[in-house]
Amino acid sequence: MQLCPRDGGIMMPEGKDVFIQACTYMPKNVLYVLEKNGYTLDDLSYFIGHQANMRIMSNIAKQLELPEEKFLHNIEELGNTGSVSSALVYAQHEHLFKKGDIVCITVFGGGYSAGACLIKW
Repeated sequence: MQLCPRDGGIMMPEGKDVFIQACTYMPKNVLYVLEKNGYTLDDLSYFIGHQANMRIMSNIAKQLELPEEKFLHNIEELGNTGSVSSALVYAQHEHLFKKGDIVCITVFGGGYSAGACLIKW
């Protein structure tokens, strides 16, 4: 069976704006949730962002100035898995987490909604 979307397929006419907003709100939410809980970026053990594409992840990595080993991702392996992407990355890397680690997950999605959470092991 072949999927043949009508009228040119799925398009994202506001792609540039989505990129800009995602790259603005995901790091902003990371900093907010850390500060609200008495932590700084230095306290963060791992970062997991919504896995829409590596351009967004690279942009956020640069903004937050976190070392590469703190950024967990699977976009190159699984592609954009939508709203479950961050949960998949968390599950795939759970073996790395140890007592006292602080993992931040941030997402950006439908309707330009965004959020972040901290998980302390």
